[in-house]
Amino acid sequence: MNTGVTSLAKLTEMAEVYPFAGYEPLFSVIALVFFVAFIAKQIVMDKALHEEQLDHTAEAMATPAE
Repeated sequence: MNTGVTSLAKLTEMAEVYPFAGYEPLFSVIALVFFVAFIAKQIVMDKALHEEQLDHTAEAMATPAE
């Protein structure tokens, strides 16, 4: 892939060299929303799994008083 850049002498006059330049804040917000939603879903799933394990453990194991 050739960019056509042969010298860095006029670097300040060059435009963006990659697609979607200027959308970094939007992509950061999208990534943050995805991260928060992912962590929240994981917390809910872990809590449900632990509750299920506790419910089944209480039925399967006898208490010392019995």
